[in-house]
Amino acid sequence: MQFDLEFDTSHLTYILRAARQEIDQPEAMLNSIGESLLRVNRKRHEKGVDPEGKEWKQLSDLTLAEGNRKGGPLKKTGRMLMSLLYQTNNDELRLWFDGARDAKLAGFHQFGTNPYDIVPKHAKVLAFAGIVTKRVHHPGLPKRELIGFPDSDKQLVENVTADHLTRILQRARAR
Repeated sequence: MQFDLEFDTSHLTYILRAARQEIDQPEAMLNSIGESLLRVNRKRHEKGVDPEGKEWKQLSDLTLAEGNRKGGPLKKTGRMLMSLLYQTNNDELRLWFDGARDAKLAGFHQFGTNPYDIVPKHAKVLAFAGIVTKRVHHPGLPKRELIGFPDSDKQLVENVTADHLTRILQRARAR
């Protein structure tokens, strides 16, 4: 008794070609990852927590006395959160703050600052929260991490990558 089996493996060629193309040109997959990381980082910012989920240090009483706050730390205007963007370029993904001023301020908050003195640049005195003076000794900004890559983000990247590749392979299989 003899059996002859024939296999049509042409669909495997399509699948392997699609997988190879994603490896060679990962920009679409990186855009999916970038969107996901941007969303979770913005949510953390809105909640006022660092990448590990710890609450940012609250504003000082003097800062609160100034008034005109939309919420907790880093929410006075909302501009810093809106300047958080992602960018892909070939096989590179970058999560960053746009604009020289916002990027500089984000760095101050990400790492904190040492104490420093503030002096007027265009006036004779400073006025803040009802205080008028020629010089202010600022105690420094506390560290309020804005961006990181905790285990939850690593898992997110793995999930987005797997979902993206699954969709690519399903399309190739359907050919």
